[in-house]
Amino acid sequence: MYPCFNIEGISAERLLKEWKWLVPGEFSLLAVNAFGDLFLQDAGGSVHRLDVTGGTISVIATSTVEFREAAKGADKKEDWFLEDLATQAEGRGCSPGKGQCVGGKIPFVFAQSAKAPNNMYVADLYEYVSFMGDLHSQMKDVPDGGQVRIKVHPRPVQPNPREN
Repeated sequence: MYPCFNIEGISAERLLKEWKWLVPGEFSLLAVNAFGDLFLQDAGGSVHRLDVTGGTISVIATSTVEFREAAKGADKKEDWFLEDLATQAEGRGCSPGKGQCVGGKIPFVFAQSAKAPNNMYVADLYEYVSFMGDLHSQMKDVPDGGQVRIKVHPRPVQPNPREN
C-alpha cells in the first residue's frame, strides 16, 4: 500500500509553489495519498486536504491528533486516501513509492480521462502536484463542463547561482 505518512524529506513549500493562489500562508505536510492529494496543517493546527484533482482545499480536522485518529477509520481510508482506487491502480501496474503518485496522462479533472485506455502512470510527486496547481490556476474561472484548450509552455530557464 502507498506510504501516505512517510513524508520525511518531502517539501511542503515546493509542493505548494503552484498552489499559492489557493493555499496562501505557511503549511506543514502531514500526509500524501497515492494520487497526490496533500494533507496539510496550518499555523493554527487545523488539518486541510488539498484535492489536486478537484482543485479544492477543505478543512478536515481541527488537530493532527483528530486527523490521525479519523484516518484509521475505513470510511476515511476510502474518502481521504482513496484506497480502493489505489489498489486498482496497483493492479494496473501503477505502484508509486515515496516521492511519487499516480497521475493521469489525461488529467483526472477532465471527463475524457475516464474513457482513456491506460490513462494512469507513476508520476514524480513534485512535477504532478505542480502541474495540477498550474492547470487549476488557469481553469479556476471556467465553469464546470466548460471547454478548455491546454497549452504547455516551457518555463524560462533560471540562472544557476553557482555559476555567478
